[in-house]
Amino acid sequence: MKIIDDVIARIEELDRSSSGVFLANALASACNSHYKVSLLDASVKLDQASMRVFKNLIMMVHEPDFSNADQSDALDYLIKNGYLE
Repeated sequence: MKIIDDVIARIEELDRSSSGVFLANALASACNSHYKVSLLDASVKLDQASMRVFKNLIMMVHEPDFSNADQSDALDYLIKNGYLE
């Protein structure tokens, strides 16, 4: 999914900054309801470019290329790269 690719690219650009970790958690939340993020944290931690991908992530299920398999792959990526346990 393009939106997942965009979020992962932004996470990699931000690395382990608070914004990068927040976006990693937001991606996890978009893939599985077990994970949660704070909208207050989003408004405080994200710059304009990160907020744009966050807003797109919120509407992910409406994307024409929406895929549960891609959601699973995204969670695997986050675990493999140490963003999630």
